[in-house]
Amino acid sequence: MFRLPEGMERIWLMRAKGMREIEIAQSLGISRQAVNKALRDARSKLFEAFFDLAEIFSWRVVRINAEKGFAVFEGECNGPVRVYAFYLPGRGIRAFFTTAFPDYVLEHAVEIGLVREGNEKELVKALEG
Repeated sequence: MFRLPEGMERIWLMRAKGMREIEIAQSLGISRQAVNKALRDARSKLFEAFFDLAEIFSWRVVRINAEKGFAVFEGECNGPVRVYAFYLPGRGIRAFFTTAFPDYVLEHAVEIGLVREGNEKELVKALEG
């Protein structure tokens, strides 16, 4: 299972929640440059992981947002199907072939400001952007 290193994941999540780099640095007692490097590395690793997922399953990439940790793909399963993948701290990447997302995905989407309310319709609209 793909997971960001713990420290990098913490920094990535703080940024995904809307904190500025300088605020993250001050909060963790590290330099802004260290935060910037961790965020660049996290984005790179997430992009690579999402593209690898698409390649493994022959999915077409519709959208990737490494800053918020999600991707939208189009696959084939008795016709075209949308696939929604999320990077979830502590869980790694999870992919869903349905818009009936588990509560923990909806809660995460609210936590990082992707949506205001934890409902599937609002989440799909944000993902499809």
